[in-house]
Amino acid sequence: MTTAVARPAREAVRSGSIAIVVTIAVLSILGAVGLWNDLSLPLKAVGIQWAALSTAIWLGYGALLLVFFIRPARRAQVLGLGVLLAVAWGGLAATDIAGRANSALEQIAVHASAELDSTWTNVFLAPAVEETIKTLGIILLAFLPAARRFGPAAGLVIGALVGVSFQVVENEIFTLQGMSRTPDAALGVLIETIFVRGVVGVFSHLVYSGAIGAAIGWLLAGPTIGRWRRLAVTVGVFVLMVVLHSWSNWTAHEGEGVLYLVTMGVGLLVLIVTARFALSPTRTASASA
Repeated sequence: MTTAVARPAREAVRSGSIAIVVTIAVLSILGAVGLWNDLSLPLKAVGIQWAALSTAIWLGYGALLLVFFIRPARRAQVLGLGVLLAVAWGGLAATDIAGRANSALEQIAVHASAELDSTWTNVFLAPAVEETIKTLGIILLAFLPAARRFGPAAGLVIGALVGVSFQVVENEIFTLQGMSRTPDAALGVLIETIFVRGVVGVFSHLVYSGAIGAAIGWLLAGPTIGRWRRLAVTVGVFVLMVVLHSWSNWTAHEGEGVLYLVTMGVGLLVLIVTARFALSPTRTASASA
Protein backbone atom coordinates (compact mmCIF):
# COMPACT_ATOMS: atom_id res chain seq x y z
CA MET A 1 0.00 0.00 0.00
CA THR A 2 2.77 2.42 0.97
CA THR A 3 4.70 1.65 -2.20
CA ALA A 4 1.57 2.09 -4.32
CA VAL A 5 0.93 5.50 -2.75
CA ALA A 6 4.57 6.61 -2.96
CA ARG A 7 4.98 5.74 -6.65
CA PRO A 8 2.50 8.41 -7.94
CA ALA A 9 4.13 10.97 -5.63
CA ARG A 10 7.58 10.18 -7.04
CA GLU A 11 6.21 10.40 -10.58
CA ALA A 12 4.66 13.78 -9.81
CA VAL A 13 7.95 15.08 -8.42
CA ARG A 14 9.86 13.76 -11.43
CA SER A 15 7.37 15.34 -13.86
CA GLY A 16 7.55 18.65 -11.99
CA SER A 17 11.35 18.62 -12.07
CA ILE A 18 11.39 17.91 -15.80
CA ALA A 19 8.93 20.76 -16.38
CA ILE A 20 11.16 23.18 -14.44
CA VAL A 21 14.30 22.12 -16.31
CA VAL A 22 12.54 22.48 -19.67
CA THR A 23 11.10 25.88 -18.70
CA ILE A 24 14.47 27.30 -17.65
CA ALA A 25 16.22 25.79 -20.69
CA VAL A 26 13.66 27.17 -23.17
CA LEU A 27 13.62 30.64 -21.61
CA SER A 28 17.43 30.68 -21.53
CA ILE A 29 17.64 29.75 -25.22
CA LEU A 30 15.07 32.40 -26.11
CA GLY A 31 17.02 34.86 -23.94
CA ALA A 32 20.24 34.07 -25.78
CA VAL A 33 18.55 34.65 -29.14
CA GLY A 34 16.97 37.88 -27.91
CA LEU A 35 20.23 39.23 -26.53
CA TRP A 36 22.06 38.37 -29.76
CA ASN A 37 19.45 40.21 -31.84
CA ASP A 38 19.45 43.25 -29.56
CA LEU A 39 23.25 43.49 -29.57
CA SER A 40 23.69 43.01 -33.32
CA LEU A 41 23.90 46.76 -34.00
CA PRO A 42 26.36 47.52 -31.15
CA LEU A 43 28.48 44.56 -32.26
CA LYS A 44 28.69 45.92 -35.81
CA ALA A 45 29.52 49.41 -34.55
CA VAL A 46 32.22 48.18 -32.17
CA GLY A 47 33.91 45.64 -34.43
CA ILE A 48 34.80 42.02 -33.85
CA GLN A 49 38.14 42.76 -32.16
CA TRP A 50 36.74 44.96 -29.39
CA ALA A 51 33.65 42.79 -28.98
CA ALA A 52 35.78 39.65 -28.60
CA LEU A 53 38.11 41.35 -26.13
CA SER A 54 35.23 42.65 -24.03
CA THR A 55 33.49 39.27 -24.04
CA ALA A 56 36.66 37.43 -23.05
CA ILE A 57 37.34 39.83 -20.17
CA TRP A 58 33.83 39.61 -18.74
CA LEU A 59 33.69 35.83 -19.12
CA GLY A 60 37.01 35.60 -17.28
CA TYR A 61 35.65 37.96 -14.63
CA GLY A 62 32.59 35.77 -14.19
CA ALA A 63 34.67 32.59 -13.99
CA LEU A 64 36.84 34.18 -11.31
CA LEU A 65 33.78 35.06 -9.23
CA LEU A 66 32.33 31.57 -9.68
CA VAL A 67 35.52 30.03 -8.27
CA PHE A 68 34.72 31.58 -4.90
CA PHE A 69 31.46 29.63 -4.77
CA ILE A 70 32.92 26.17 -5.44
CA ARG A 71 33.55 25.37 -1.79
CA PRO A 72 30.24 26.83 -0.51
CA ALA A 73 28.40 24.93 -3.26
CA ARG A 74 29.94 21.64 -2.16
CA ARG A 75 29.23 22.42 1.47
CA ALA A 76 25.60 23.22 0.66
CA GLN A 77 25.38 20.08 -1.53
CA VAL A 78 24.26 22.04 -4.58
CA LEU A 79 23.90 19.75 -7.59
CA GLY A 80 25.77 20.34 -10.84
CA LEU A 81 22.49 20.70 -12.72
CA GLY A 82 21.46 23.38 -10.24
CA VAL A 83 24.65 25.33 -10.89
CA LEU A 84 24.19 25.10 -14.66
CA LEU A 85 20.55 26.17 -14.59
CA ALA A 86 21.25 29.02 -12.14
CA VAL A 87 23.91 30.43 -14.45
CA ALA A 88 21.64 30.00 -17.49
CA TRP A 89 18.71 31.69 -15.81
CA GLY A 90 20.66 34.65 -14.50
CA GLY A 91 22.83 35.24 -17.54
CA LEU A 92 20.35 34.57 -20.35
CA ALA A 93 16.70 34.30 -19.35
CA ALA A 94 16.59 36.90 -16.57
CA THR A 95 18.82 39.38 -18.39
CA ASP A 96 16.74 39.28 -21.55
CA ILE A 97 13.35 39.35 -19.80
CA ALA A 98 14.40 42.16 -17.47
CA GLY A 99 15.80 44.22 -20.34
CA ARG A 100 12.56 43.98 -22.30
CA ALA A 101 10.42 44.67 -19.23
CA ASN A 102 12.51 47.72 -18.32
CA SER A 103 12.24 49.09 -21.86
CA ALA A 104 8.47 48.60 -21.87
CA LEU A 105 8.06 50.30 -18.48
CA GLU A 106 10.25 53.19 -19.62
CA GLN A 107 8.04 53.73 -22.66
CA ILE A 108 4.91 53.59 -20.52
CA ALA A 109 6.35 56.08 -18.01
CA VAL A 110 7.45 58.51 -20.72
CA HIS A 111 4.05 58.43 -22.40
CA ALA A 112 2.24 58.73 -19.07
CA SER A 113 3.95 61.96 -18.03
CA ALA A 114 6.43 64.38 -19.56
CA GLU A 115 8.15 64.60 -16.15
CA LEU A 116 9.10 60.93 -16.15
CA ASP A 117 12.17 59.75 -18.04
CA SER A 118 14.63 56.88 -18.11
CA THR A 119 16.24 58.14 -14.90
CA TRP A 120 13.02 57.56 -12.98
CA THR A 121 12.54 54.05 -14.34
CA ASN A 122 16.19 53.05 -13.90
CA VAL A 123 16.25 54.13 -10.28
CA PHE A 124 12.81 53.06 -9.08
CA LEU A 125 11.33 50.48 -11.45
CA ALA A 126 14.30 48.56 -12.87
CA PRO A 127 15.57 47.27 -9.49
CA ALA A 128 12.13 45.86 -8.60
CA VAL A 129 11.76 44.28 -12.04
CA GLU A 130 15.23 42.74 -12.10
CA GLU A 131 15.07 41.36 -8.55
CA THR A 132 11.61 39.91 -9.18
CA ILE A 133 12.69 38.08 -12.33
CA LYS A 134 15.90 36.76 -10.77
CA THR A 135 13.93 35.62 -7.71
CA LEU A 136 11.45 33.71 -9.86
CA GLY A 137 14.36 31.66 -11.15
CA ILE A 138 15.61 30.99 -7.61
CA ILE A 139 12.14 29.79 -6.61
CA LEU A 140 11.98 27.47 -9.63
CA LEU A 141 15.37 26.02 -8.71
CA ALA A 142 14.26 25.60 -5.10
CA PHE A 143 11.49 23.27 -6.23
CA LEU A 144 13.63 21.42 -8.79
CA PRO A 145 15.44 20.71 -6.39
CA ALA A 146 18.82 22.24 -7.23
CA ALA A 147 20.39 20.84 -4.05
CA ARG A 148 19.95 17.74 -1.92
CA ARG A 149 17.93 20.00 0.32
CA PHE A 150 17.22 23.64 -0.39
CA GLY A 151 18.18 25.37 2.84
CA PRO A 152 19.76 28.78 3.54
CA ALA A 153 23.22 27.67 2.33
CA ALA A 154 21.92 26.27 -0.96
CA GLY A 155 19.73 29.35 -1.40
CA LEU A 156 22.70 31.65 -0.88
CA VAL A 157 24.82 29.78 -3.44
CA ILE A 158 22.06 29.43 -6.05
CA GLY A 159 21.03 33.06 -5.62
CA ALA A 160 24.62 34.28 -5.88
CA LEU A 161 25.15 32.22 -9.04
CA VAL A 162 22.05 33.76 -10.59
CA GLY A 163 23.29 37.21 -9.57
CA VAL A 164 26.86 36.70 -10.83
CA SER A 165 25.73 35.51 -14.28
CA PHE A 166 23.21 38.37 -14.52
CA GLN A 167 25.93 40.81 -13.47
CA VAL A 168 28.43 39.56 -16.07
CA VAL A 169 26.01 39.71 -19.00
CA GLU A 170 24.65 43.09 -17.94
CA ASN A 171 28.21 44.45 -17.71
CA GLU A 172 28.95 43.13 -21.20
CA ILE A 173 25.82 44.82 -22.54
CA PHE A 174 26.76 48.16 -20.98
CA THR A 175 30.30 47.82 -22.32
CA LEU A 176 29.23 47.13 -25.91
CA GLN A 177 26.61 49.88 -25.85
CA GLY A 178 29.14 52.37 -24.47
CA MET A 179 31.71 51.40 -27.11
CA SER A 180 29.15 51.71 -29.91
CA ARG A 181 28.32 55.27 -28.86
CA THR A 182 32.00 56.30 -28.84
CA PRO A 183 33.88 53.80 -31.05
CA ASP A 184 36.96 56.04 -31.17
CA ALA A 185 37.31 55.75 -27.39
CA ALA A 186 36.55 52.02 -27.12
CA LEU A 187 39.53 51.25 -24.90
CA GLY A 188 38.64 54.03 -22.47
CA VAL A 189 35.04 52.83 -22.25
CA LEU A 190 36.20 49.27 -21.63
CA ILE A 191 38.61 50.27 -18.85
CA GLU A 192 36.08 52.58 -17.21
CA THR A 193 33.30 49.99 -17.28
CA ILE A 194 35.54 47.28 -15.87
CA PHE A 195 36.63 49.55 -13.04
CA VAL A 196 33.20 51.02 -12.19
CA ARG A 197 30.98 47.98 -12.71
CA GLY A 198 33.49 45.16 -12.28
CA VAL A 199 35.93 46.23 -9.58
CA VAL A 200 34.05 48.83 -7.54
CA GLY A 201 30.60 47.47 -8.29
CA VAL A 202 31.33 43.81 -7.60
CA PHE A 203 29.04 43.58 -4.56
CA SER A 204 25.81 44.22 -6.40
CA HIS A 205 23.68 41.56 -8.10
CA LEU A 206 25.48 38.63 -6.49
CA VAL A 207 24.67 40.14 -3.09
CA TYR A 208 21.05 41.02 -3.85
CA SER A 209 20.16 37.60 -5.24
CA GLY A 210 22.35 35.75 -2.73
CA ALA A 211 20.59 37.33 0.24
CA ILE A 212 17.16 36.71 -1.29
CA GLY A 213 18.10 33.10 -2.06
CA ALA A 214 19.28 32.50 1.51
CA ALA A 215 16.01 33.93 2.83
CA ILE A 216 13.98 31.67 0.52
CA GLY A 217 16.02 28.67 1.65
CA TRP A 218 15.41 29.59 5.29
CA LEU A 219 11.69 29.88 4.57
CA LEU A 220 11.42 26.51 2.84
CA ALA A 221 13.72 24.52 5.13
CA GLY A 222 12.15 25.67 8.38
CA PRO A 223 9.30 24.05 10.32
CA THR A 224 5.68 24.64 9.39
CA ILE A 225 5.15 26.41 12.70
CA GLY A 226 6.06 30.05 12.28
CA ARG A 227 5.92 29.85 8.49
CA TRP A 228 4.07 33.18 8.19
CA ARG A 229 6.75 34.91 10.23
CA ARG A 230 9.41 33.39 8.00
CA LEU A 231 7.49 34.53 4.93
CA ALA A 232 7.30 38.07 6.30
CA VAL A 233 11.05 38.10 6.92
CA THR A 234 11.74 36.74 3.41
CA VAL A 235 9.55 39.42 1.84
CA GLY A 236 11.35 41.98 4.01
CA VAL A 237 14.74 40.81 2.75
CA PHE A 238 13.50 41.07 -0.84
CA VAL A 239 12.28 44.63 -0.28
CA LEU A 240 15.57 45.63 1.39
CA MET A 241 17.58 44.26 -1.54
CA VAL A 242 15.39 46.18 -4.00
CA VAL A 243 15.99 49.36 -1.96
CA LEU A 244 19.76 48.72 -1.88
CA HIS A 245 19.72 48.08 -5.64
CA SER A 246 17.75 51.28 -6.22
CA TRP A 247 20.13 53.27 -4.04
CA SER A 248 23.10 51.90 -5.96
CA ASN A 249 21.50 52.81 -9.31
CA TRP A 250 20.78 56.34 -8.11
CA THR A 251 24.33 56.96 -6.89
CA ALA A 252 25.78 55.63 -10.16
CA HIS A 253 23.44 57.75 -12.29
CA GLU A 254 24.09 60.92 -10.28
CA GLY A 255 27.85 60.37 -10.31
CA GLU A 256 28.00 60.19 -6.52
CA GLY A 257 31.25 58.24 -6.33
CA VAL A 258 31.54 58.22 -2.55
CA LEU A 259 27.94 57.13 -2.02
CA TYR A 260 28.36 54.47 -4.71
CA LEU A 261 31.29 53.10 -2.73
CA VAL A 262 29.11 53.16 0.38
CA THR A 263 26.43 51.07 -1.36
CA MET A 264 29.07 48.50 -2.30
CA GLY A 265 30.34 48.51 1.29
CA VAL A 266 26.80 47.84 2.50
CA GLY A 267 26.56 45.04 -0.07
CA LEU A 268 29.77 43.48 1.24
CA LEU A 269 28.42 43.68 4.80
CA VAL A 270 25.17 42.03 3.70
CA LEU A 271 27.13 39.24 2.01
CA ILE A 272 29.26 38.61 5.10
CA VAL A 273 26.26 38.54 7.46
CA THR A 274 24.26 36.33 5.09
CA ALA A 275 27.15 33.91 4.60
CA ARG A 276 27.76 33.61 8.35
CA PHE A 277 24.07 32.90 8.86
CA ALA A 278 23.58 30.48 5.95
CA LEU A 279 26.91 28.63 6.08
CA SER A 280 27.13 28.11 9.82
CA PRO A 281 27.94 24.44 10.58
CA THR A 282 24.80 23.94 12.69
CA ARG A 283 22.46 25.38 10.09
CA THR A 284 24.11 23.55 7.19
CA ALA A 285 23.96 20.23 9.03
CA SER A 286 20.29 20.67 9.92
CA ALA A 287 19.38 21.65 6.36
CA SER A 288 21.11 18.54 4.98
CA ALA A 289 19.57 16.16 7.47
